[in-house]
Amino acid sequence: MERVGDRGMERKRRRGLSLYYKFTLAIIVIGLVPVVILSTFLANRMIEEYRKALRSNYEQAADYVAGSLETMLDTYNTASKMPYNYSYSIREGYVVKDYLYFDNLRQILSGEGYDSGEREEKRAGDMADFLEYVESVDSYISGTHFIVDNEALGRMDFHYSAYSTFFKDEERFEEAVRLEGLDKSSNQMMLVPTHATGYFSGLSAPVFTVARNYFDLRGEVGNTPYVGTLFIDVNVSRMERVFRTVNFSDKEIFYVVNDDGDCFYSSDGNAMGRNIKEELEGIRDTDRQLVLHSQKNGYGLHVMAVLDTAVAFGGIRSVQRMMYVFLAAACLVLLCGSLFFSRKLTRPIRNMMEKMSEVESGNFDIQLPVESRDEIGILSERFNQMSSALKAYINQSYVAAIKQTEAELTALKSQIYPHFLYNTLEIIRMTALENEDVRVSEMIEALSQQIHYLIGPVQDMVSLEKELDIVRKYVYLLNCRIDGKVQLMTEAPGAGRLFVPKLILQPIVENAYVHGIKPKKGVGSIMVEAAVNDREDGEKRILEITVMDNGVGMDQAALDQIQELLAGDEPGIKNEYNWQSIGMKNVHDRIRLLYGEEYGIRVTSTVGVGTMVRLLMPVTEREGQTDGKDDTGR
Repeated sequence: MERVGDRGMERKRRRGLSLYYKFTLAIIVIGLVPVVILSTFLANRMIEEYRKALRSNYEQAADYVAGSLETMLDTYNTASKMPYNYSYSIREGYVVKDYLYFDNLRQILSGEGYDSGEREEKRAGDMADFLEYVESVDSYISGTHFIVDNEALGRMDFHYSAYSTFFKDEERFEEAVRLEGLDKSSNQMMLVPTHATGYFSGLSAPVFTVARNYFDLRGEVGNTPYVGTLFIDVNVSRMERVFRTVNFSDKEIFYVVNDDGDCFYSSDGNAMGRNIKEELEGIRDTDRQLVLHSQKNGYGLHVMAVLDTAVAFGGIRSVQRMMYVFLAAACLVLLCGSLFFSRKLTRPIRNMMEKMSEVESGNFDIQLPVESRDEIGILSERFNQMSSALKAYINQSYVAAIKQTEAELTALKSQIYPHFLYNTLEIIRMTALENEDVRVSEMIEALSQQIHYLIGPVQDMVSLEKELDIVRKYVYLLNCRIDGKVQLMTEAPGAGRLFVPKLILQPIVENAYVHGIKPKKGVGSIMVEAAVNDREDGEKRILEITVMDNGVGMDQAALDQIQELLAGDEPGIKNEYNWQSIGMKNVHDRIRLLYGEEYGIRVTSTVGVGTMVRLLMPVTEREGQTDGKDDTGR
């Protein structure tokens, strides 16, 4: 009955989630989800309120700019009335005649008081004085013009600029100020959209133009009171100055436009001076931008601002991100706490699962502690019983066979231990000594040391003295075979303290003999020199090892082939029978792999003189080791 009850409880536990996941899920649903939802709501609400406040502030700023532009234009409105207030006098002989108030400019244009022979010249001079006087009102005025178009006076054009003495293009001026469509009946100041001052020589800065019609208040000029129109060119930088009085972020795009969509000023230089009505109609509020408008001022201008929300909301987004970071940290702490307590509650079950894995791997000495009398305690007791039974069965059937197999494997390993080769060579050497064959003994000893060096413990670095010693033994064995035709000379001060990659000189010396001295068919010399040099940048010292031979040398084609090999990916030079220069390529690649592309092998050669191979690498120096031994003491 007890076992049936246990199985029933086990089936119930299998149908649902474990306690660990249930507890963790409860913490997430009850604790984390509401916090995340509330924080998201507050963050979005904060963004929305900030958006409203930002819109309000920018609308106020735009209204302020529009009002400032109106105040600015009031100045030019007053200046445009100067034809009625201009005080002027001319000298007739010894008498000075003052023209009547409101009548001065009409008399200059009609030529009253001038001699007929000098009328045109005097009128041009007096009008230049008048236009100069108007221009002096404000430093931003770059040019003044007066166009007379009256039945009685005819057509007369007067232009003046203190910044240019040459007016060059009347047609361009008329097109720029829209003279053909000018309302000659208006007695109000008119604004001409921004345009370039290309009609004056040397002036190209953009200007907007203030225009006002001049009327004969006495009605003495023809049948219509209209006399002409005064035009005042104002540099657009005057509007820019107004915008600088407001503390904007320099990330907005501003437009100053009239009802027709003519752009007088814009922080976007491509829009200024064009009619952008259709473009502005396509600009709407979106998630990525805010579009703000000011009220229209007294001169029909209004300010429009377009803000990139990514820039405008940069500060609030940073606060929002910071809030999310703190929220994530709080959630992480809450989650870690829930995991900690869940793990503490479910640790006995997890411990049992881990012990089961050990049993599966063959460890049957596992015993679980029975810490309670609930379902976990009963399950632990059953597990201990199962483990003991399995251990007894395995010991009876398989342990003996396994131990026998392990013993056999150990014996096989000891049989193939590589030191048997060294022992064999030593026996041969001792036999040669017993037979008084010293030369053979020395050859075997040199070969044994080379084999020991090649297949002994792998070391990344050895002392340069040790490397030179191996080269000497190689040349010794070589001379035993070729009757001493190779003379080896070495010069390496401090070689015991300089460390180099293992086995980098023997392949180079072998190449010097095989490809340099051997074809010479006579006695040859190989010189190995090592020197420590300073780099030009002074950062790191360079170890330069030079291997020189007086062999047959190489022509340019063979030298180019070597250089191509060192720069390429091939392991060596493929000839008709096998690969050549594999050792040199291997040494070059190892040095570059260890120290970088700037190091490696450099080869120079002259036919009939010999070959020089330089190995370049950083200095690796160890203090206090000068006996030529490597790290193992050999």
